[in-house]
Amino acid sequence: MQELRETAGPRTVAVVGAGPSGLAVARELERAGHRVTVLEQQDTVAGKCQSVHVDGHAFDLGGHICTNRYERIARLLTDLDVETERTSRYRVLDAGGRALRQPMAFLRDGSLQRYQALRARQFPRIGEPGLAHSARALAAPVADWIAEHGLQSMAESFGTGYTAAGYGHLDDDIPALYFVKYAEMTGLLDPGRELLGHPGDFTLVGGFATLWRRVAEELKDVRCGVRVTSVERRGDGVRVRTDSGPVEADDVVLAVAPDRILPVLDATDEERDLAARVRGNAYHTTLAAASGLPADAFYFLAAHTASRETAGHCVSYHHRYPGSEVRTFYSYGRPGDVTALLREDVEALGGRLTEVHLQREWAFMPHFGSADLADGALERLDALQGRNRTYYVGGLPAFELVECAVAHAQDLARRHFPPAGSPR
Repeated sequence: MQELRETAGPRTVAVVGAGPSGLAVARELERAGHRVTVLEQQDTVAGKCQSVHVDGHAFDLGGHICTNRYERIARLLTDLDVETERTSRYRVLDAGGRALRQPMAFLRDGSLQRYQALRARQFPRIGEPGLAHSARALAAPVADWIAEHGLQSMAESFGTGYTAAGYGHLDDDIPALYFVKYAEMTGLLDPGRELLGHPGDFTLVGGFATLWRRVAEELKDVRCGVRVTSVERRGDGVRVRTDSGPVEADDVVLAVAPDRILPVLDATDEERDLAARVRGNAYHTTLAAASGLPADAFYFLAAHTASRETAGHCVSYHHRYPGSEVRTFYSYGRPGDVTALLREDVEALGGRLTEVHLQREWAFMPHFGSADLADGALERLDALQGRNRTYYVGGLPAFELVECAVAHAQDLARRHFPPAGSPR
């Protein structure tokens, strides 16, 4: 651990990655009086919250739905005066385009009370930022955990939305930790107060990237289109080499997954071992025009969310703007399969795919498997915070959901970087 001084002076910090977690930690650091340089390989900020404009409308390619659990995001939106609006309603469709009722027996059959008692006994901190505090209690594969505790109605109530959002199928070997964190963040388990005047879910006018551009504009030194070529950590500081020159800093915050930064990091054996254990989902967003489909809602396709055997098929689509035929479609699978299967899926729903505007593949939801969680992988990652002048934020320690990533990043900055000039 770095040696602490009696009084914390301003630190210089290099932040690698300008997604929500990187920008959130940078904002906290600057507000505490520290000097920050943010380095982003892409030409723009926002990470997996990118927005694009087609025919005068903003379309979100990644995260953009806020629930009443998004309190940190709501404060950011208020601080930066970003306009919000109610998001589209949700609907579930079968393979032929017929509407289905979303099962909500979990809220009525006694399962909610059993779940709440289980939470109080085994993972009472699941609603707090981070994951390490609850990882071992929820390390079992989600299907096994659901069966063990008799919570099949929880899977029926939340599984469709969970899979549609990119977190995997419930018959994947994914630990229950991630499914439970998702369920907690929907707001359905614990209906809270309204946020920003919205009784339900909401989103941002003009696209979710609007918020992250506002955050970046507030910061003093954000550099986009910069490729990091090495991260060298020494006893007296950190040197981040880039294709546009070196950046010297006291500390570095890595807002990208460890397996992604590993090729340029002077990694320790512990960092290499953890990076080798990181898994992810191949998740795709396709922005396309399609006619003849059910409109004006966010649709989950039940036939394609039920099992990993349907990977490649569309799991959901969002029709946000009445009068426009452009929709965002979401799929898992290999890139070569996604467009061909999307045409089939649209036709099965009674529509026709007329134009594909773009397709974006995400290395989505960095996570550890069940055996690694049981062996303490997330606690090991948490123990690395501050070692070698290095800190980790993002989806892996926090969960791949915007509110979770921002809350974890803000708390890390406040915990490890006291305001400049304050007693240590």
